Amino acid sequence: MRVRSLRWLTLLACAAIAFGALGYTVAQAQAVEKVPDAELPAGVKDAGEFSAKWDGAGEHPGKKLFDTACGACHSLGTDYKVGPGFAGLYDRVSTGPAHEGKAVQQRLLEFIKTVEPGGADKYSADPYFKSSQEKNGGAGVQMSARGGLAATVTDRQILDLIDYILRFRGVDFVEADYLKQVELGRELVAGLRGFEYGAPSCTGCHTAGAQPSLRGANLAGNIADTYVLSRRLGKDEKRNFADGLYEMLSGPNAPAAHHYYKDVEGGGPLTEAELLAVNTFFEQQAREVGTERDSNYLPIFALLAAALLILLLEPSVLNVFFVKEDHEYVDGPYAEEHHGDHGHEHKAADKPAEQPKADEKTEEKKDD
Repeated sequence: MRVRSLRWLTLLACAAIAFGALGYTVAQAQAVEKVPDAELPAGVKDAGEFSAKWDGAGEHPGKKLFDTACGACHSLGTDYKVGPGFAGLYDRVSTGPAHEGKAVQQRLLEFIKTVEPGGADKYSADPYFKSSQEKNGGAGVQMSARGGLAATVTDRQILDLIDYILRFRGVDFVEADYLKQVELGRELVAGLRGFEYGAPSCTGCHTAGAQPSLRGANLAGNIADTYVLSRRLGKDEKRNFADGLYEMLSGPNAPAAHHYYKDVEGGGPLTEAELLAVNTFFEQQAREVGTERDSNYLPIFALLAAALLILLLEPSVLNVFFVKEDHEYVDGPYAEEHHGDHGHEHKAADKPAEQPKADEKTEEKKDD
């Protein structure tokens, strides 16, 4: 039993390492944002038959495929991981060595479907990608894994992936800019700076956290968990879930008391810049008081689930913790065999107890 239990515990340890690595990878994932339409090249907006079928609403259809097949080796920024970053990829391909006048999306599609690992004899026929292969290490650094794209997905899915790469970019974190947003948000929440369209400050009704300067009129609850709520409601993580804060203040399901933040007479919505600053302030508060929901919890919940599953599948794991000695005899029923002291104890237990001799004096009195 103990051998089997230790085997399962070893598997649990391996699961811990795997999920820990996954959690670290998720936590370290680079933030990205959508490139404004005004900055997109015309060839990205309209690539004819090679355009993606995305209207800008909801999650981009190419995001999941990028995360599973490309994100481990490439970023959407300028940093070099296992392979080069994708920032400015459209401009690099379109201004680099041309190839038969094909659209950038078509060239990328053909490259992804035909690239093979190997030496110079396996380089791409497209002059741009050939030069990129030569520059980035040659053999062994030619998308040898590719996430199994060519064999497992359709051309349309690959085109969605390409469109996602061209429409989104990495966001470099600049601490000074972040802290500037935090301070601007704090001033807006506390009423030290007015909102552009005249909406009242948050502390006119609420207390925001534990800071003395943010203690409001207490007409409503404490709003220190605003960032957590905005993440639940928000969809556009590229803009720091400011759309979630908009839903809380100005959306159709916002409380009636929030009419001050709606585009109606006597009210005024927050601008996009104000929403972003206020939500960034609440994000920092969530970090300081530990209420932010973060992907670091992923390995913890996964390990708990794995441990529960192992206990359900292998009850003998409990023996390691709750049984002092566990024996597994294979030479016959325990009660009929002699195994050290345990056997003698059973033998003694099976022997009938001797009846105590009656008191002789008592017997004599009965005879009289």
